[in-house]
Amino acid sequence: MRLLVGLDFSDCSRNALRKAVDLAAGKDSEIIAVHVIDSRLARELVHMGLASEREIKKKLFLNAKVKLKDILAEEFSGIDIKPFVCEGMPHMEINRKAEGFNADMIIIGSCGMAGEPEAIFFGGTAEKILRFASRPVLCVPPAKKGGTKPIF
Repeated sequence: MRLLVGLDFSDCSRNALRKAVDLAAGKDSEIIAVHVIDSRLARELVHMGLASEREIKKKLFLNAKVKLKDILAEEFSGIDIKPFVCEGMPHMEINRKAEGFNADMIIIGSCGMAGEPEAIFFGGTAEKILRFASRPVLCVPPAKKGGTKPIF
């Protein structure tokens, strides 16, 4: 079984990764952790004049790879999880990567990083992944208050 987990580094996406680890336990499984650098963010930073597109993308990729590596080392050491960082529209890239990696299932958190005003009107990344997915999707809710395990 090949599981693709979308990570935006939120607590909810970490819960999704925990669920993938639980599902894969004791089985001949592969877990691929995918973080998508939102291309809209890179364009906005360039538009603000903070740096060149190349410099911004380089920093975003480097930071994402370090953060992904740190998360996997902190909480998931000893578990074979393949990290993958790419750029694009998160919902589209997660679905594309699921096809490309021939994933049996996509696992995502139901809520990600806060502060996306457009999500109020157009739906969040999780909803868009569900809308366009050609693979089964497991959407993991946030953990209970005061706990570290997701609600199931």
